[in-house]
Amino acid sequence: MKNRNIISLMTLLLATVSAVGLSSCEKAFPNDRLDFYWRLDKIEYRDGMDFSGNPCQSVDIDNIMFGFARHIVLIEAPGLAQQHGVTTEFGDSIRLDYSVYNNPGLVNQLQKCGLDSIVSTFKLEFPDRQHMVLSGKKTILSFRKW
Repeated sequence: MKNRNIISLMTLLLATVSAVGLSSCEKAFPNDRLDFYWRLDKIEYRDGMDFSGNPCQSVDIDNIMFGFARHIVLIEAPGLAQQHGVTTEFGDSIRLDYSVYNNPGLVNQLQKCGLDSIVSTFKLEFPDRQHMVLSGKKTILSFRKW
């Protein structure tokens, strides 16, 4: 009888600890579609002019990668030091914020990656599971899941 009470108590304690542990877990990656490593394939300029004012409809890109995880974005590009930014999602749009660096020269480097300023907002679209499109005021960025 005494062993049965101890086993019942231990079972109840294990069930309680398991329930509390499982209910307090937060997802590591809140946006399963976005959180991944993406290769930038193309930058399209909405008004037909690049950031320098030169005529340009679109540019095919090589070796520029964007990594998204939780509320952080990482850009890796040739000739550009890795840049970490903060993401904020607003339903179907996303803001990429690199203002933490406090570096005015960073804008020129980010423009090579299709971002028009230190803080850029884009409409976020997923045409299928392998592609993502960020549509901003000046550019449309096309990505492929890497």
